[in-house]
Amino acid sequence: MNKITIVDIAKMLSISVSTVSRALSDHPDISEETKNRVREVAHKFNYLPNLHARFFRKKNTRMIALILPEFNRFFVPDLIKGIQHYADEQGYKVIIFQSGNQFEAEAEIIKYCLSWVVEGVLISLSDNTSDLNHLQILKDSQIPVVLLDKVLTSTDYPTVTIDGFAAAYTATTTLIQKSRKKILGVFGHENLSITKDRFFGFQQALSDAGLPVDPEPYLIVNHIQQINRLLEAKTREYLPDGIFFMTDELLVHGLNHFLKMGLKVPQELSVIGISDGTSPNFLFPPISHIFHSGFQIGKSACKLLIHHIQDQDHEIRHLVEGTNLIDLGSI
Repeated sequence: MNKITIVDIAKMLSISVSTVSRALSDHPDISEETKNRVREVAHKFNYLPNLHARFFRKKNTRMIALILPEFNRFFVPDLIKGIQHYADEQGYKVIIFQSGNQFEAEAEIIKYCLSWVVEGVLISLSDNTSDLNHLQILKDSQIPVVLLDKVLTSTDYPTVTIDGFAAAYTATTTLIQKSRKKILGVFGHENLSITKDRFFGFQQALSDAGLPVDPEPYLIVNHIQQINRLLEAKTREYLPDGIFFMTDELLVHGLNHFLKMGLKVPQELSVIGISDGTSPNFLFPPISHIFHSGFQIGKSACKLLIHHIQDQDHEIRHLVEGTNLIDLGSI
């Protein structure tokens, strides 16, 4: 059925709307029996009070929520800085939630956002989020949503990303231009749109150069804890002379496997990744990368969200931030 309202609950129980409202608010004038009846129906039909609308009749909260799959040392800190920077400029405060990279937790946090009475939501999706149906309760409450970095493309929600296809294509082509013939691509969770885009860019670069794709010159890492075991198995059958890591996390966890094998970078193995530029400079040798700014993605996403909140922008746009090659000598 359609989203249930307080009026629907009142009709089901043959009581007044004000009684339902006070029961849900645990008002002392309402009997425990009535409260329990109201709560039972509310729970059964997944009723959520529209606290957002109620609060906005009085004043604006100037709060926005940021939902991240996880906190780590790669990309996320700069992303948060970019969001916080623009939010502060515009007089907004940011509440940060972490889903633990689990869809179920992500869906629960979406419900919490209603209770926190936020004006808008920024979200980077968990690995196993396969659709955006759980965002409907925000849309029903007229709370703008912007997806950033890890997204699913939709006509209903704006997104801010990089061109993953182009970044991967450029990275792989750079290895090919260094006369590398056996290139291995290491990719993240297969459900992610960023994985799919970067994988297609990698494949297209190999195809355009006429390089063989048998055996499969790539590795899919759905869980970062598996990367060493997967690399050990892969390199027994396919020893690369060039390697492309699609993220900082994969680069940091995976590069050591090749260094332990005694391969010299870049003499025997050319290495390149997609990065925000922090991790490559802490590795030895420093790693060449396609640079993308977490700060800029965060800032652009926050700007787009606040424009929607303030009714300055009603168009569902998909913004693509630029990237560029930083050669640090590892290719």
